[in-house]
Amino acid sequence: MLEIFRASLIPIHAPTTQHERIGNWIGLIGLYLFSFFALLSIAGANLGLGMMIIGLMLSRQAWRDLLSQSITWLCLLTIIYILVRAYWSTGEIVAEQKTQLNQARDWIQLFLFFIPAWWLSQSTYRIPISISLMFSGFALGMITALDGETLTQTLQGVRTGLHFGKPIILGFDCAAAILGLMALGMYWIDAKHGTTRQRVALRLGLTLLAVLFFTQGLIISQSRGVWLAMLFALPILFLTLRFAEPPRQHSPIRLRYPIIGLVVVAAVILSVNWNTISQRIASESNEWSAIVNEGLENAPLGSSSYRLHLWQFGLRKWLERPLFGWGPGTTHALVEAENDIALQDPPGSSFDHLHNAYLEVVFQLGMLGIVLVALISGVMISKLMESYRRKRVSIYFLAFLMSNFMLIAIYSLTDFRHLHWNWRFYWLIIAGATLAFGLATYHPTKRRGEHEQAG
Repeated sequence: MLEIFRASLIPIHAPTTQHERIGNWIGLIGLYLFSFFALLSIAGANLGLGMMIIGLMLSRQAWRDLLSQSITWLCLLTIIYILVRAYWSTGEIVAEQKTQLNQARDWIQLFLFFIPAWWLSQSTYRIPISISLMFSGFALGMITALDGETLTQTLQGVRTGLHFGKPIILGFDCAAAILGLMALGMYWIDAKHGTTRQRVALRLGLTLLAVLFFTQGLIISQSRGVWLAMLFALPILFLTLRFAEPPRQHSPIRLRYPIIGLVVVAAVILSVNWNTISQRIASESNEWSAIVNEGLENAPLGSSSYRLHLWQFGLRKWLERPLFGWGPGTTHALVEAENDIALQDPPGSSFDHLHNAYLEVVFQLGMLGIVLVALISGVMISKLMESYRRKRVSIYFLAFLMSNFMLIAIYSLTDFRHLHWNWRFYWLIIAGATLAFGLATYHPTKRRGEHEQAG
């Protein structure tokens, strides 16, 4: 592990000036700071992001590499559009300018993933290190938040977000960690490594314990939208490993043991949390039965009916301004102006988002905004697949990233927390890692080998 960390300090492009040498170290320290604090502390993550930006400003090579990529230009175009739309919307509706400006800043930050991407691309070992640091910081935050009172409440079925405050974001990040651990577990048992059985058993045992830890976090978040998303993300993980792997001369990836491990985890979690899980599912089923039988307008207000009312409102308001939307940070003001009890929870407190990321994008940024997001997403996936075909990325990273994209896609149907700091920073690392494989300039055959050594 120490050798891998030491190797990550050596960049592909050797600095040619004193300024670039200083910038290289500032950026690298910033990358690792950002990664560790991404899901732990907003202050630490912002410090790391700022250091990466400073390092980038001192590197001419960075800008040459980044500006040669179409996805960088798409991100910059989107940032410019958000700035223009935010300035335009501040005088259009009665809303807090501070909210509008803050959300415009948060939208912009989502499209800065090319910054960590460049620092990650400078050594193939930085990607697994950064992702490991992100989830290590996340686990540390969860553990330090589990005081005696909180632990007692969680065991009694009380919903909690631990150090995040928001349970659904806790659940989402636990789900992402589980996907990473499952990919890592399958890497450990791949026959080609020739590791001793004792070492494999130890690694798998530790991985299984970590999966249990994060799965329990997923359960105590009681986030049904994330549970649903995991039902789609896990099959994508296994299907990618099963069908994306090219023919090899040695044994294929063995999926039997990871699936057995997953069944064991599921059995343990279900036995410990059956009441919590069954009650959450039953309440959702009862809500939908009432909506179907009585109609949306007459059904009692609950999580599902609130969402349906919000989606109706969002679609209606978006159609009033379909091309450019209403502008960043305008959702809460417009929902509040509607003064509808079906859009308030609790009564008197209006929702500040529409519980659907796709609808939120067109609502705030219009069709132009969602077209830009779709283009960036398409180019990103295309670059990832191209990197895999060129053997720059291992099958395990491909499975991890593709399952995370599926997790995001399904989760985004029922919620919108993408502007919260702990989701933004998670995205900057995941999207940055995806782009980093395409930015890297190692020889293709060397890239695949190094990734498999780094795990």
